[in-house]
Amino acid sequence: MRFGDMEHAIPAADDCGVTLADQKDPSPEQLAEQCQAGCRSAFEKLVGQFEGRIFNFLLRLTGNRHDAEDLTQDTFVKAYRNIHRYQPAYAFAAWLFTIAKRTAFSHFRASRPAEEIRSDLQADFQDPRTVLEQQDESRSLWDLARRLKPKQHEALWLRYGEGFSIAEVAQIMKTNQIHVKVLLHRARTSLAAFLRRDRRTNQATGKLC
Repeated sequence: MRFGDMEHAIPAADDCGVTLADQKDPSPEQLAEQCQAGCRSAFEKLVGQFEGRIFNFLLRLTGNRHDAEDLTQDTFVKAYRNIHRYQPAYAFAAWLFTIAKRTAFSHFRASRPAEEIRSDLQADFQDPRTVLEQQDESRSLWDLARRLKPKQHEALWLRYGEGFSIAEVAQIMKTNQIHVKVLLHRARTSLAAFLRRDRRTNQATGKLC
């Protein structure tokens, strides 16, 4: 999906003046401000920066490339139409991922019930990437993470795959920071259990061979 695919939904007017040309490597927040001032080219740059990340995020939520492509386009159209609501004091990435999350939620609202999470913070596990390295497993971490419950997978991807802070993950997922920490804790706990189980299986298979 490219910016041209959205031209039917986005006005062609462009009023960038010299602002965009004067800035070298403008930040997403600066580009968003320019877009608010009527610069369509600034939004094209935002699409170029975030299109792949948003698509990968939605693909992980949906598991379907066609749905992810459609939802990615919907996300950017909604972002453009609501760019006047964006506040530059906040990270543009978190704002955009929030729109993507809401778009996906609306898409699956009828079929995906809300998941209740209870607080359970008894154990402290390492960063999943470190666990994977230490266990020397051949399976990709993110392939393994697909076994997790959807909200755990989403929180894990936003925190470690995209590098968002706990506060930003909470903003995107429309929850509080404690809930995010619970989801991450449970995701790490499950990943550690998956790794141990796979290692035992591999060892048993090796003995039989």
